[in-house]
Amino acid sequence: MLENGLEAWSGAGFPTAPIDPEALPHRTERSPESADSSNANSANAHTHAFLPGLVENYANRHELPIRRELAVLFVDIADSTPAILGASPEEALQFVQRFMGIVTEAALSYCGDVKDYEGDGALLYFESVAEATQAALAIREALAAAATGKLPPLRARLALDVGDIVIGVIGTAMRRSVALIGPSINLAARLLKQIPPDGIIATEAVVGRLRAEVPALAERFSLLDEKLELKGFDKQYVEAYAIR
Repeated sequence: MLENGLEAWSGAGFPTAPIDPEALPHRTERSPESADSSNANSANAHTHAFLPGLVENYANRHELPIRRELAVLFVDIADSTPAILGASPEEALQFVQRFMGIVTEAALSYCGDVKDYEGDGALLYFESVAEATQAALAIREALAAAATGKLPPLRARLALDVGDIVIGVIGTAMRRSVALIGPSINLAARLLKQIPPDGIIATEAVVGRLRAEVPALAERFSLLDEKLELKGFDKQYVEAYAIR
């Protein structure tokens, strides 16, 4: 900004023109309380436009980063490579969009949200383990109902875990995003590859919570015969349950 404002600007020979109010971007008026809240944390203000719903709610009420216990659900398209490689880019996009539409509707229907779409997979998150499990079942049922003879079949793998997650801003001033970071996300991502198409796999933490809160859902899971050795977990073996 030039010291002494418009007078100094004109004196320096820079051009001036009247401002047309109709040409300005429209703004939604906010109450002083909401303005104070949005200005409380610069990270919140910069990321407000692209935050997913649940994370936006956290960011409006708290200073980032924050820690929350969340249930996470990883989902990807099973056997997608042949369908995508044999299609044009436009057809591949339609194939993935058809899948993601079903996944997103299920997440929102069970009070969850989609954090990331990554290739042919997505990360969903929920405040309730029961709702995350119900969403997983709903996705599987919706994909089966959507199968037709005209379009390639959509089949999914789904993996559930629950645990503490840190929600915070990553990147730089030029490119920033909000990330969900926690061991449960890494574990669920690796469990995803341990289940056949149409299967749902879950950790002991998920099934244990379901036993306490919704026993009928817990009973749908069966303990896998062997503990799983997962890459990146330093030879740790994980006890997991599945709905096949």
